[in-house]
Amino acid sequence: MERLLPTVKQPEDCTCAYNAPQLLHDPLTGLYNKHGFVTEGNRLLRQMPLQGRGAIVIYLELNDYDGLISRLGYDASLILLSTMRDRMRAVFGKEALLARFDSERFAAMLTDGQIGIEETVRALETPLRIEMAICHLSLSCGVASVTDPADNMDMLIMAARSAKQDAQRTQRQVGWYADDMRRRLARQRAIEDGLWFARDGSGLSLVYQPKIDIRAGKVIGVEALLRWQHPELGRVSPAEFIPLAERTRAIFPIGEWLTRTALNQKSAWQRHGQDISMSINVSPQQLGAENDGPCVLETLIRECRRLDLRHERLEVEITEGLLSNDTVMGQVRQIAKAGFGIAVDDFGREHSALSLLVDCPATTLKIDKSFVDNVVENERQLAIVHFIVDLARRLGMETVVEGIEHLNQLVALADAGCDYGQGYFYYRPLDPDQILELRHGH
Repeated sequence: MERLLPTVKQPEDCTCAYNAPQLLHDPLTGLYNKHGFVTEGNRLLRQMPLQGRGAIVIYLELNDYDGLISRLGYDASLILLSTMRDRMRAVFGKEALLARFDSERFAAMLTDGQIGIEETVRALETPLRIEMAICHLSLSCGVASVTDPADNMDMLIMAARSAKQDAQRTQRQVGWYADDMRRRLARQRAIEDGLWFARDGSGLSLVYQPKIDIRAGKVIGVEALLRWQHPELGRVSPAEFIPLAERTRAIFPIGEWLTRTALNQKSAWQRHGQDISMSINVSPQQLGAENDGPCVLETLIRECRRLDLRHERLEVEITEGLLSNDTVMGQVRQIAKAGFGIAVDDFGREHSALSLLVDCPATTLKIDKSFVDNVVENERQLAIVHFIVDLARRLGMETVVEGIEHLNQLVALADAGCDYGQGYFYYRPLDPDQILELRHGH
């Protein structure tokens, strides 16, 4: 029997068509919504090459919108939105295409118009009296212009939003989308796409930075460092791809891969007669509540049991900024309780809260490279190194100095009492086979 499929109406046949006027406008302000802004904007863009005109898209965001609404209440918030609409119409002109995307985000498209963006933003921010309250408005703004005939509204909105976000990161009010930002965003997207394929270890590898006993001159351990070969971009620095992996949550499978691979390598060295201590870096996200995969401690215990590795020969490195995170430190204490070492990496780089070290289970403080670079020329930096070394000893911790590159630095750090060192003066990060050729101490 022939099966009849239901007839699907095309949008133009529907009483509630996709482009119906009520679906293109924001119900609270009467401005275009995002769909209407994109639809009408693309229509205008198609006309511009014929008319010899250009266009810019301005992306606006009310700062602290939630705070304003909490203070004003719903009815007064409608007055705020209608005021923003009226002001946008006044400053951008009747030819401008205006929109409200959602609660605090607005947009404008200007065709072949000259406008002072900073002056316009100041006009939009004029304090507003609603009933008995005076509201001081603050806006962040991003601007993108049509630079390619292939540009469409989705691309322009994304560009203007990215310019706004870049301005917020650098504490500016207005951001301009330029060609260098276009290239940076394209590279960022390529990295994010590539990270999904790296979740199973594709393109990833580990190298190992030796840790040296400063007085004995022997290798006493290594730090596992992550490397990534992007299929299109080539070698990408961890400083560039790790933050993106954290943002996209790819850090969870990648971090687990790092732990498994590093411990497998330690086991391989052990079979060759070298029980080398090893430290691994973990991301704040891996230790946070949002980790829905195996936690760091579970992975460490499982792999150590499988590979017959001693817990005390492994160390987990956390950054100094995590000391104030109660959730993270709860997990760190559990890791320490299981017998693994804890190192506080980059100590001194951030705003050190020394009181947080009182309850910290760390066994090692790693002195940040910034204190090493000018330690010979700058007596104040050397004094801080002396202070950190003395503090660590009184707390029962050892010290590791990062970034040693010259003999005179090593001499100064040895005189300060530092225990261990890392840096190009000794070795660059090495492949696994090269580690076995080194002079080890235990």
